[in-house]
Amino acid sequence: MAAAPQLTGQPATVIAVPKARVQSEQVLYLSAAIMAMSMLLQRFGLPFGGQSISLVGPLGLLVFAAFLLRGTLALDRKRVILYLALVTCAVLGIAWRAAGLGWTGGEASSNSLLQFLVLTSVAMLTFAEPVDETRFFRAINQLFLLIALAGMLQFAAQFVGVRLFSFTGLLPDAALFEQGYHLEIPVGVGDLLKSNGFFLVEPSVFSQVMALALIIELLALRRPLYLAAFAAGLLLAFSGTGWIVIATFVITAPLGMGRRGLMLAAVVVALLLALAGLAAVLAPDVMAVFQARLDEISTPGTSGHLRFITPFWLLGDVFTASPSAALIGIGSGAAERLTMPYEYNVNTPIKIALEYGVPALVAYVLLFAMARRTALQSALALPAIVLFFFTGGYQQFPPMIFMVLLLISIARLAPAHR
Repeated sequence: MAAAPQLTGQPATVIAVPKARVQSEQVLYLSAAIMAMSMLLQRFGLPFGGQSISLVGPLGLLVFAAFLLRGTLALDRKRVILYLALVTCAVLGIAWRAAGLGWTGGEASSNSLLQFLVLTSVAMLTFAEPVDETRFFRAINQLFLLIALAGMLQFAAQFVGVRLFSFTGLLPDAALFEQGYHLEIPVGVGDLLKSNGFFLVEPSVFSQVMALALIIELLALRRPLYLAAFAAGLLLAFSGTGWIVIATFVITAPLGMGRRGLMLAAVVVALLLALAGLAAVLAPDVMAVFQARLDEISTPGTSGHLRFITPFWLLGDVFTASPSAALIGIGSGAAERLTMPYEYNVNTPIKIALEYGVPALVAYVLLFAMARRTALQSALALPAIVLFFFTGGYQQFPPMIFMVLLLISIARLAPAHR
């Protein structure tokens, strides 16, 4: 019979993991989960009320709630007050219109209001403990690199006869969130289509994501291959909105960062000019189309004119017809259902000002603008805010809400030692 093992009486060695390190790892898991959902699941939906809603919304809210309960996230007091002010503006508008006062041009949507307020509620969150900004942005740009490579492969595959720009027909319609988005847009040369990053809903979204990735890489990591991949993705989207984000950085970086910002802005311009020059030599027809995109803003009927000019026409006409709308709005979901003598679009600030009033818009903007940021994060903040507020109607599109808020408001970062 084997002898029983002898106990030596020496205590076992226990390695204690610092609480801050555990918290930091949890924050990175949270960030990776939110970014993966926002980037990879944009086109997927859930049936709800006879239509499809974005899958990213409920999944993202569940993830945020779980990490808030675990203590990885906390509530930011100032942004809680701003959120309550936003809710108050919306409720006062409902009461005002219910009393038969103000705008009477149409019925507001309670579902639209609920969705808007629930999705916006994540702006109240912040990391309970700061995380190293280099680790955070490295994790973010790993996801962006995947999107860049997918977009480049998608565009290149057209030359061998493979065209995969939409999931419609490949997956059940009930599982998709593609309706209403421009997934397949011709470049204008032959039968080539603009890249949409394969996972994203439109080429414009792809260009905006690549612009943010390029800025992050330049500010935090500066890896040449990553910079080239993000710049190539920006070019292959053939969309002017990503260039607006880049232009915002180029203009504001020298003002906020001094000489270093000027140097970084110069690097961005030089990189993009070099790639554009190479593309002009290899594919001059494609570059001619790209140049034509820059002239759209002044041309009625084009996407640029609809996106950046007609919203302000609409705002002026509505506020002239009903001055009280400037204070309490015309009701949630009503901005897209107006009958006007011209075709129009609404961007995020115009939609919120029209539907909830200017005071609500101020509170909403401050939810994005008011946060504790590192110098690197501050350099990213204005391009990200311009992206969210002026390059699309993203106020109820969960992937862009979660992504932008995570990068510039929710993320509480510790400066990297350089």
